[in-house]
Amino acid sequence: MSDKFFPIKTDTACQLKWNWSTIRLDTGITRSCHRVNSDILTVDTFDQFHNTPKKIADRKLMLNGMWPDGCEYCKNIEDSGGYSDRMLHLTIPNQSPPELEHDLTATVVTPRIVEIYFDNMCNMSCIYCSDGFSSKIQQENINYGRFEKQGIVIDNRAIKVRDADAINDKFWQWMTQNVQEIRCLHILGGEPFLQEQFEICLEFFESTPCPQLELTVVSNLMIQDEKFQSLIKRLRYLVQRRHLGRFDLTASIDCFGAEQEYVRYGLDLEQWKRNFEYVCGQKWIKVKINQTLSALTTKTVPDLLKYVNNLRADRKIGHYFSTTSFTHDCLHPKIFGAGFFDNDFENILQSMPSELEEQITARKYMQGIQKEINLHARDQEKINQLGIFLDEIDRRRNLDWKQTFPWLVKELTNVV
Repeated sequence: MSDKFFPIKTDTACQLKWNWSTIRLDTGITRSCHRVNSDILTVDTFDQFHNTPKKIADRKLMLNGMWPDGCEYCKNIEDSGGYSDRMLHLTIPNQSPPELEHDLTATVVTPRIVEIYFDNMCNMSCIYCSDGFSSKIQQENINYGRFEKQGIVIDNRAIKVRDADAINDKFWQWMTQNVQEIRCLHILGGEPFLQEQFEICLEFFESTPCPQLELTVVSNLMIQDEKFQSLIKRLRYLVQRRHLGRFDLTASIDCFGAEQEYVRYGLDLEQWKRNFEYVCGQKWIKVKINQTLSALTTKTVPDLLKYVNNLRADRKIGHYFSTTSFTHDCLHPKIFGAGFFDNDFENILQSMPSELEEQITARKYMQGIQKEINLHARDQEKINQLGIFLDEIDRRRNLDWKQTFPWLVKELTNVV
């Protein structure tokens, strides 16, 4: 059977808008990818999560070659001549909704990829994250209260909808009826391996064979060895019994060294490496790393890639990444202006292999991020806001950003 690629060919058509739905069960929202604007879900409307009025309207705009509101991330990269998420996903075959086989104008369609956030339970406080995705940050914000200074705001904004439990029940009802139509189920957090709902997920697949389904878990890998290995063994049994077609593990990691332990607060790099190397030894798992590129991580990305490349001698490891796109915009590398990180990107690109097609695509994607960053002028106000933000993070976590990022000190004005 030959591969079938997304058949709609307008200049803005995105496969994700037709085949993908992100759902946050705790907050009752859905999106057509994790970057775009949200739609509200209720118990009564849950079954239409993939075909909300906004998603249908966005598909119609794309059929006419127009960009919907909320798709600026990809639009900006493409306008700079770069390679966007939209372009990347057009290269992935066999994920189109079945309705498009008969009608290329169909806008009410069946999802092929469902991305689920059960809740915000997490054991880490990544600096670019928020309380909505991390219970640790939520508790920190409760303990320290609202912070506001010169445009930097840190506040407790995590809101669990009152009918979250009922929405959760609706999700499992929907899965029981529709799981055989899904090709990919992605589970994110928080940290999925620590969440109570992940046990329910395993039990669901233990009783429901889904031989065509690819299950992906995105994990910070900060799980104690025994618990982690036990979960992996259960997943292996599901794959062996063909209750799952495949299991993918995406390990979240941005850079290396002290910089990474500052940015991904709660990370013990040695623990992370133990779990990652254990997973890499499981040849039946498709393994990837996923990075969030920020101003604070860009300089030590090559150290991470050197480590990953050594492991690639024994197995294939995927590489996914993007720039930070939510919470505090002072973390985005573009605030330092065109050219500032060019040497760092040169080192990154030299560290990225280019033997396989997907590795060549990853390099193009990284080059696209560099091009988009270099469209911007230096923003000293945002740079100074970054210093204010880091000072408050240090106060809350008893850290010292000036020791960890000495290069940044001279970029700020009025730094004590």
